Amino acid sequence: MNKKEYTLRKYNNEDYEFVYETKKNAYKEYVEQCWGKWDDLDQRNRFKDFMELTFDRTCIIFIDNKKIGFYQGQVVDEETYYIENICIISQYQGKGIGTAILKSILEKYSNKNIKIQYFKQNPVGNLYKKLGFVPNGETEFHYQMIKYK
Repeated sequence: MNKKEYTLRKYNNEDYEFVYETKKNAYKEYVEQCWGKWDDLDQRNRFKDFMELTFDRTCIIFIDNKKIGFYQGQVVDEETYYIENICIISQYQGKGIGTAILKSILEKYSNKNIKIQYFKQNPVGNLYKKLGFVPNGETEFHYQMIKYK
């Protein structure tokens, strides 16, 4: 599979359950490590609120007409673009798709500082460093990084 053969489509309401399950599979392990458990009812309520705020900046990632993940990001101000989520289902992880999407974002928003954060337990920080991101802070559970324009 050529890692660049993905397509993006704007989110619609039929994607809701797919996006929830994809996010759950991507983050459940980290949520449990940080907060001790995954409460599905609580997480669904949080997710509903989250999607009400982010639906217009959510895209579904496809390979061969199959949903394989989602992406969220937004222009914060004249200087900054923020990558909120790139989540890919497990069968398609490690195939360079996330890297291809990140490189596309870096190219498209090369005139902006690009910010991202990730759970401290997630090894994805190594990828971000390879792509030019540098540490830019942390919270109790997340590392924050930035790629300067």
